[in-house]
Amino acid sequence: MDGVLKGFFVVGMVLLVGYILARTNALGPHGTKVLSTLTFMVGLPSLMFSTIASRHISEVLSQTGLISVVTALCCMALFALSGAIGRWGVRRTTVGALATGIVNSTNLGVPLSLYILGSATFVTPIMLFQLALVTPVALTVLDLTDPAGKRASVWSILSTPLRNPVTVAAILGVIVSAAGIELPALVLDPLKLVAQLTVPLMLIIFGMSLHGLSPRRGTVDRVPTLFAVILKSAVQPLLAWLLAVFVFHLDTFSTFVVTACAILPTGQNVVLYAVRYGVGQNLAQSTAVVTSALAVPLLLGAAWMFG
Repeated sequence: MDGVLKGFFVVGMVLLVGYILARTNALGPHGTKVLSTLTFMVGLPSLMFSTIASRHISEVLSQTGLISVVTALCCMALFALSGAIGRWGVRRTTVGALATGIVNSTNLGVPLSLYILGSATFVTPIMLFQLALVTPVALTVLDLTDPAGKRASVWSILSTPLRNPVTVAAILGVIVSAAGIELPALVLDPLKLVAQLTVPLMLIIFGMSLHGLSPRRGTVDRVPTLFAVILKSAVQPLLAWLLAVFVFHLDTFSTFVVTACAILPTGQNVVLYAVRYGVGQNLAQSTAVVTSALAVPLLLGAAWMFG
């Protein structure tokens, strides 16, 4: 339990820095936009490529990793279906689905995995799945449905992933990993150095976005936000536990691993995408805030239940 509290304390302190920066207007009116652009164009692609390329692609095929993938896909599919029925809009539904399925596997999952589970490798399959598959697909959808964009041709649709730095980084990382290419340190080290700015910047951006956030804003997002929170904090952990116990018959420790990973709150990169594309910002921010608050008692409860 001490590990859970330590992980949230570290993240909370960095979030507080971002909140203070926004409250004092230390970075000016365009601070959030500048930081999010820097992270999106430079930091996140470096993180994605260096993370995926330096790991074997088969790591995502582990049983615990498979359960994490299945539960995330199910919850995102449920949100997408509800968005279609409720006519929430493709772009807003895409952001909401990301808020439902993208967990904070990097800046919260890694420290918690180290503190509680003894190794950071337990969140590696989740990171690979999110970075290599979910994020590129979702960003492509957001690019193609940009209301400010021109009518897309067939070539424009097919080439959209290749014009997005995050997507390109993910594709190149998968190719290098699948081919078993070992990149020299002279290539990876600069990327890893740049990638180190991504996690704190995403937390700072998230903290800055919390300033002025009010439950009264974006009332049209109340139902999608509530549904996203229920899927993320209740349905996904429950589904992970059911699959671990009744389908894969995992031991107690492995069951705790997949349940704890499912409890992880919405990742700050979802807020980054919402800011970057100017859609669903209140939905992403609110879901991230609420699921982060719920994650503390839920993780403590899971740690107590599984011993």
